[in-house]
Amino acid sequence: MSVVIGYYGKNGAVIAGDKRNLLFNGIESNREKLEEIMYSGQLRTDEELLKKASEFDVKIHINDTREKVKKFGNVLSGEVLSIGRESKRRRMYLTKEKCVILDIENDQITNKSVKNGSGIVVFGNRYIKNLVESEIKKHVQKILKMSAKEISALFEKILKNIENATLSNEFEYYFVETYENNLEKVIENDLNDLFNYRKELSLKMVEMQKVMMIADKIVKIGDVGEIENGNLVLYDEFLAIDKICPEPTIYCEIGITGEFAEGDIITIDNESLKVKRTGSPVVVEKIICRK
Repeated sequence: MSVVIGYYGKNGAVIAGDKRNLLFNGIESNREKLEEIMYSGQLRTDEELLKKASEFDVKIHINDTREKVKKFGNVLSGEVLSIGRESKRRRMYLTKEKCVILDIENDQITNKSVKNGSGIVVFGNRYIKNLVESEIKKHVQKILKMSAKEISALFEKILKNIENATLSNEFEYYFVETYENNLEKVIENDLNDLFNYRKELSLKMVEMQKVMMIADKIVKIGDVGEIENGNLVLYDEFLAIDKICPEPTIYCEIGITGEFAEGDIITIDNESLKVKRTGSPVVVEKIICRK
């Protein structure tokens, strides 16, 4: 759902990209039908997109803040991304007279091409890519004679004349006029940042899954243990934790306050801890869960 345009040549390098990110929720076959209509160029506005999505019973979240193009030193970078069961990225890295294109699946580079001299690269869905390429062809001879700043202005003009629901209304543009001698090192550092970010994100997701699993096991009803020597000794199928986190401290016996007698059974009723014999409320400073 993106467009990224890159140019590299003797006059420098230029990149432009939109900021739209679309998230779909619905039956996969319906999503595919909707995407096919989107890629055909039939939907021009957000209203048309949302209406068509409703017809297919697909929910769409539109976000226009995603950074797809960036500049670091004498290098420009642009990316289109598809996330499903696998994360698939296509990236271009540009500097004066050089372009590197990478296909990345999860944390593996599956394809790499290096281009020297001059050229124009366009990433995007079929409709947008064809539209942009046909517009650029009208200016090919002029582009070689333009400054990088003028090419950037041309890309801006082309993109702002496109009305399509797969693109944001705002675009980002960068240009450089100097060759980067250490392009491969810049790319390596950028990819390391990406892979480290994905690793950290994966760990956070695992931790979140652990927290959700623990939260689901909090006891809401039933007998949980007995009073022995003034403490609550939990039955074998239960344990207590100090807090809801990925690695909580675990207890089988915990302190308890309230009016109770030795041997009393402690129960949870409507998420409240009570003495089963009397109904008197009691308090513990831990969270009781099923194992």
